[in-house]
Formats: sequence, C-alpha cells, structure tokens
Amino acid sequence: MSTDLRKRKITYTIILTSDSPAASHRRMHIRTGALAVVSFVLFVAVICYAVYTTITMGGYVERSAKQVEQIVQLKEENDKLTADNKTLSDRAASLEETLGRKEAQEHELVAAHEENYIPKGFPMSGAAQILEEDTAAQTEGEEAQAANEDDDTLKVEAKDEWKERVFVSTEGTKVVATAPGTVKEVREAEGEVSYVVIDHGNGYITTYRNLGSPIVEEGSQVLKGVALFLVGEDNTETGYSIRKDDGYVDPLELIEIKG
Repeated sequence: MSTDLRKRKITYTIILTSDSPAASHRRMHIRTGALAVVSFVLFVAVICYAVYTTITMGGYVERSAKQVEQIVQLKEENDKLTADNKTLSDRAASLEETLGRKEAQEHELVAAHEENYIPKGFPMSGAAQILEEDTAAQTEGEEAQAANEDDDTLKVEAKDEWKERVFVSTEGTKVVATAPGTVKEVREAEGEVSYVVIDHGNGYITTYRNLGSPIVEEGSQVLKGVALFLVGEDNTETGYSIRKDDGYVDPLELIEIKG
C-alpha cells in the first residue's frame, strides 16, 4: 500500500463555479508537472519582458541624452548666429553712416566744383571802367566829330541782345578768363573785332571781344585768370557777355568785385 502511495502523482483540481443556480460546476485538473511548465514559461516571459524593457529604456535614455546634447548645441549655434547677426548689423549701420558722410562730402565737392566754374571773376587783370550808355553816347559824339579824319576806325560796341558790357582799361592790363573752362572758339579777322568764347561746362559760356589778337588757341583748357588778350594803346575796350543755357545774363549780376 505504501508503495502505491509513493508512485501516485499529485494533481490539483480547480473548481469553477457561477452565481447562477442553473450553472453547472466545472472542474479542471492540473498536474504538478504541467503547473511547473506553465510557471517556468511565465517566469521566462517576465524575464524577457524585463530585459526588453531595460534595453528599450536604455535606448530611450541614450536617445534622450543625444537629443538634449543636440538641443544644447543648437542653442549655442543660435546664440552665436544671433551675436554674429548683431555684429553684422552694427557693421552695416557703420558702413551706411560712412557712406552717407562720403555722399555728403561728394555733394559738397561737386557743389564747390560747380561753384568754381561759375564765371564770377572780373574779366580784366587790373582796374577798368565800365562804359555806361551815357558815356557811350558821348564817345559816339566825339567819334562822329572825328569821322572825317578816319572813317574806318573799329570799335567795340556793346551788343544789347547779349546784355554785353564794355570795359575800358589802360595799356598793359590783360583780358582774362573769369572761370575755368575750354576755349570753344577763337576768331581773329582783319577789319573785324576779335573774340574768344569759353565753355565752362556747366551751362555757362562767356564771350570776350577785343580789337587785339587772341593769345589762346581753340580747344585749350584755361584756368581762371588766364590771359586771353593783351591790352595795348589801340585796344583798350573789351566787350564781355555771359550766356547761361539758352539766355544771357548781365555780367554785373555775377561779377564779384573785391576791394
């Protein structure tokens, strides 16, 4: 009898019941070996899940650390770009200010250059008298009295349509350019009044008429004060006129008389 008891396998019975009176009872017999196998499988599953969770969490932590590192790096790069952008903005503002000053200086230089080329100078190198209308009439009367002596005498008569002024100077003075420019035309012909025309390049053109011989050549560059005629005993009168674009200007409106 004792030998049979040792060989008998231990089994467990699970009874499943229901609250319903009509339900029947169910019994499940589980042997010890099956229970051990099921327990082992569950244990292995739990271990595998734990290992999987550990590996997964480790990867997540590693990825999180890399992401944090990338965020820190991006923030540093962003701070650097912000600083560089501020530096560039400051430089751009400085360059703009410098450019503005240079443009202002250029405008001033251009204005000074244009101002220098306006014919404001006196057309004679020394003192001269402006021949007024009443003086001219008196001179014409005197010349009319002497007409019988010399009917072919040339003289410089003011051209009213040019608003020309006639200057009378003494022997030894010079007729000079009133501003820098280019000699546009030179004319000298026997029996006619000679003249020199200077283009100042800014819309102003001056004309100098004299009975003497011009001492400049057509196309030459002249500075303010350069001699155009030498005044002698027979050519003391000089006609001077200024043209601005399409009209004439009274020279007395521009001439700056010093002293």
